[in-house]
Amino acid sequence: MMTSINAKRRGRSIAVLVAAVVGLVGTLPGVAQAYADSATGTINTAGTALNVRSGPGTGYDSWRTVADGATVTLLCQTTGETVTGTYGTTNLWDLLSNGGMVSDAYVHTGSDGQIVNSCSFVGAEPSSKTNPRSTNGAIDWAFQRYRSTSYENLCLAFTAQAYGWGGSGWYSAEVGGDWIASHGYLKTTGIPPRGALVWYHNSAGTGHVAISLGEGKVIGTSVSGGVGVAGYLDHVSYRGWSVPYYPAAW
Repeated sequence: MMTSINAKRRGRSIAVLVAAVVGLVGTLPGVAQAYADSATGTINTAGTALNVRSGPGTGYDSWRTVADGATVTLLCQTTGETVTGTYGTTNLWDLLSNGGMVSDAYVHTGSDGQIVNSCSFVGAEPSSKTNPRSTNGAIDWAFQRYRSTSYENLCLAFTAQAYGWGGSGWYSAEVGGDWIASHGYLKTTGIPPRGALVWYHNSAGTGHVAISLGEGKVIGTSVSGGVGVAGYLDHVSYRGWSVPYYPAAW
């Protein structure tokens, strides 16, 4: 993980320096590294608003901005594109509490490197039906349609198209969720990892499905009438999550 020591780091307390040494020890073989579940940071761009992106790189969709000086909550961190910013050069990206990512090069955290848990990504779908689009690519596609109302009542098609398919091959999210559950893919414990399909029942009997952003957030349809970000338990009748598998997709 590449980082550079710079102005934000030099004012650290002795306690933080000790923690950094402990962190180095934790990277030795056989010694687990422990990080916080979340942390706060301050955006510092020297004036301009910072793009919040759908994935860990400047090529991913910028769906909103966060103001210089704003306090943000970091939920997890991952590696991605190397960026040079206010605090030097790093390939570390921070997932914020609203579901988007920013380069750690613009976030004052009081640390030289990683401070929260690594982002958890969903496992691969079965090789017999590999998705045309990757996890971050699917999430990027979804964010490019942020606030669109064109996919209302088409939640299953939305997730399948995000992963690069023309359609899912299932009649509804309820049918898809039933198939996933009956074939042993549905998991009902743990927070859905980034890229997972998150399944729900609904009162209409058609079900609902969204894509996990990780750390308790999903992107999908029917969020204030359009594509948006919500907590994974904000929809009622949560069923569980699965790998993004569409065995009947076309």
